[in-house]
Amino acid sequence: MAKSTERVTKSKPGAATTRPRAPKLPPTISRAALMVDGSDTLVRSITHQHFVLSGLLDTIRGGFASLVGLSSFQYVLMQAVGRFSDQAWTVRSISREMHVTDAYASVEIADLVKQGYLAKVVNPDDRRVSFLELTDKGVSSLSAIAPIQQMVNDALYGHLNSHTALTYSNELSVLISRAESAIFVLNDVAADQRQAALKTHLRRRRPTVR
Repeated sequence: MAKSTERVTKSKPGAATTRPRAPKLPPTISRAALMVDGSDTLVRSITHQHFVLSGLLDTIRGGFASLVGLSSFQYVLMQAVGRFSDQAWTVRSISREMHVTDAYASVEIADLVKQGYLAKVVNPDDRRVSFLELTDKGVSSLSAIAPIQQMVNDALYGHLNSHTALTYSNELSVLISRAESAIFVLNDVAADQRQAALKTHLRRRRPTVR
């Protein structure tokens, strides 16, 4: 008779709950400094929290975007162009900042220009490049939803002050850079695994009988 994969644990006297037995899995990190009592649970918790948070933030972002009648990407793009005006935004800089292809950024920007939210201003020093700026319609659209953003963001960031917010922002910048490096590692590993799988497949192929 097969052994049960479940175990009974008592949560309080007189009551019992049944839950699946936790499997023994190898750690997902190797750095001892991040292991707690030989476990990677802390890192797994952080990774899981990032996943949950990204979904919640995407819901908020989508809600703001819907107020303007735009996609989430277009909304973020407009906010970047309007509020980080110290940077000369172009199709290329948008694609690099948002980690999308130039072709995708170009299509989304063209749609915003067509709808009248963005305008392209030709760079006088290089007429092959155009800078992006908000039109009057773009400014009025973002200004109209600002009161709602204030209420939502006050609720979201209400636990921070100027000092802790700066620290958090700096840490996010580092994490973004580390994530970019991690993607390079992932791509290299994936490429190596594809090559290894291909070599294994070729070795297993039987020679054709002539």
